[in-house]
Amino acid sequence: MIKLLFTQKMKSNPLLKITFLISMLFVVHNNTRGQATLPFNYDNGIPSTDINGLTQSGLGGDYSTSPHMKFDTSGDYLILNFAGVPGILSFKIKWNQGSTATRFPGLFTLQESEDGITYTTVQLYNSTNGTALTNATTSTEVFSTLLPASRFIKWIYTSKTNGNIGIGAISLTAGINPVLNISTNTLNGFTCITGTGPSSEQSFTISGSSLNSNIIVTPPADFEISSGTGALFVASNPITLSQTNGIVGSTTIYSRLKTGLNAGKYTENISLSSVGANINIITCSGTVTPNPTITLFDITNPTLSTVQGSSANQTINVSGVNLSADVSLSISGPDAGLFTLSQYTVSPSGGNVPNTVITITYSPKKSGSDSATLMMSSNGAMPVIRTLSGISSIATENNSLKTSFNITVENGNIILLSNAGETVEIYNPIGQKIIQRMTVDGMNTIHVSEHGVLILKVGNKVTKVIL
Repeated sequence: MIKLLFTQKMKSNPLLKITFLISMLFVVHNNTRGQATLPFNYDNGIPSTDINGLTQSGLGGDYSTSPHMKFDTSGDYLILNFAGVPGILSFKIKWNQGSTATRFPGLFTLQESEDGITYTTVQLYNSTNGTALTNATTSTEVFSTLLPASRFIKWIYTSKTNGNIGIGAISLTAGINPVLNISTNTLNGFTCITGTGPSSEQSFTISGSSLNSNIIVTPPADFEISSGTGALFVASNPITLSQTNGIVGSTTIYSRLKTGLNAGKYTENISLSSVGANINIITCSGTVTPNPTITLFDITNPTLSTVQGSSANQTINVSGVNLSADVSLSISGPDAGLFTLSQYTVSPSGGNVPNTVITITYSPKKSGSDSATLMMSSNGAMPVIRTLSGISSIATENNSLKTSFNITVENGNIILLSNAGETVEIYNPIGQKIIQRMTVDGMNTIHVSEHGVLILKVGNKVTKVIL
């Protein structure tokens, strides 16, 4: 109700409104002076606006001698706002009684604060549970245990029952700033694959001097830290490094990407702090990549047949996704020297390998059966392995006759005349092998469910057919 009446009066009385605004501007200005630099010294009366760091409310007329500033009403206060770690605070205080009393019966308080909002008590002055003051006696108070994080000091006449308080000769020295030393500000190149983890570790060192409190090391959401490495890595949040006489010796901290993260890039900060010291950060950057995969469209193990002294060829279709390195192809086993590949490396573009046709050539030196192992691999991908089988027969007049390419198509069937033991391969229009079989002697009928232009390969001969 009072607020409503006051608002209505301001609307009806422009002069009252102007007076109110001027008073508010004064309050704002009075509380927005710059910070005092340390060391700070002041021994005058009510501070003028050019005294950085000092603000007051309610102080009475100055005393002629130090201590000059007069606290003569309950609630009167003086605030010193400063930059830097506080050192030793000293000031003069004097009680001037209004009526006869043995000791100061009121309550005067010295306080400190980090933010200028929440204050804690440094010293009480009264006759019961605080430091007693004697009438007309000036004493010098000294405090060397102010909190390192404090940036405000406040003198306030909390409760007045008798007399005034004088304050003056304020002196605040600069404390020693805590120092944090870190070996690096960045850790880059953390990597792991989707569904796996954690990444490999990286490390940094930290030490501290002139500390007022322990060092706290706090990891971000997607990285973890430990004071141990390898099998001794135990994720901790936070890690506390205890100081002794203000010192933390050089300590190694290990960091890594967490397990089970989604694919993507991660850039986050490890925070290192100690009360009164500047907060330090270490920026960690890493990438979680999708699962790399090699695909071989050909499901069966390749079997190549020929006659002694001749070569046989067969193709396979290789592709891959999310690859960070080339696909390497290799042949091993007892008869590896009888098999060769048209290429042994396939390079990805943008992490992917499009369908690539690889030709396997079997060149036997004698008749019989041969075998080898074909392996396709790339970093992080599951290897793909196939068994290569080769069959070589002795050349005769009959089997030297090559398959006739008198081919007919009827009712979804490919019909051809062939000697026994020829390899028949049929490919669809995009190069995928859809049929592979061995011929029998005489007429061969091969049913094909797909339609369109198909590639037919019999032994070393290739032609097109249309179904």
